[in-house]
Amino acid sequence: MKPMVINGSTRLYGIAGDPVAQVKTPELLNSFFQQTGINAVCVPLQVATSGFEASLRGVMQLSNLDGLVITVPHKVRACALTESLSAEALRVGAVNVLRRCEDGGWHGDMFDGTGLTVGLLRLGFVLKGQHVKQLGAGGSGAAVAFALLAAGAASVTLCDPDDNAAQALAQRINASYPQHPARVSDVPAELVGIDLLINCSPIGMKPDDGLPAPFADFNPSLQVVDIIMHPAETPLLAHARRAGCHAVNGKPMIEGQLAEFIHFFGLADKESLCARSR
Repeated sequence: MKPMVINGSTRLYGIAGDPVAQVKTPELLNSFFQQTGINAVCVPLQVATSGFEASLRGVMQLSNLDGLVITVPHKVRACALTESLSAEALRVGAVNVLRRCEDGGWHGDMFDGTGLTVGLLRLGFVLKGQHVKQLGAGGSGAAVAFALLAAGAASVTLCDPDDNAAQALAQRINASYPQHPARVSDVPAELVGIDLLINCSPIGMKPDDGLPAPFADFNPSLQVVDIIMHPAETPLLAHARRAGCHAVNGKPMIEGQLAEFIHFFGLADKESLCARSR
């Protein structure tokens, strides 16, 4: 593989979050750019919550910036920076990608949910008919909950310290999937009747974080997903693996949506991406 060369014609892509040390998108996109000879580079952008809108609006004024990936904790607030949103982003109320349009405006979409379900199915996780307990009802959590029900999950029980956010998400889900109820629980460690546990909260990302809830020992049949990328094994995943559970981190989610990012940015069509993956 030829080394990456950055010159005055290089197009820019960024991933904005706080923190960004854990993100894998730059290495995945930059590997694609090198393999295909596209003169572009993806860089991490540490954008603090305070002043987020002003900071990102400034970055978006760069005329050689073609797209942005949005990560925690900005996925909801980034919606307000766009001129248009996809149907999925409108339904979820969050975005994780933005692209510059020909007229200079910005369009947003959300692929976290579909990326995760695609990645989990590749790894042999069972989604259809499963009763899900989900910790976290933010931007990623909303996308994941909708996608799980679209993939055939029987129900989703939501837990979030912000009960209003969880209740609002449950109402939106129930409007779309009345036959597959979304409920809200204030007991995150309760797993009776649960087949799949997903952590969509940031708990587990910091070195001194423990479990996101005071769980007892897991049943080995429980499937466990923690969408955190770094550390690769969170306390939740370590707890699950000690019990013999099928457990995975957030890597399948980003890998599952990489092709969607590339297609969304107009860098390749889906047919050629499928051919490359064979």
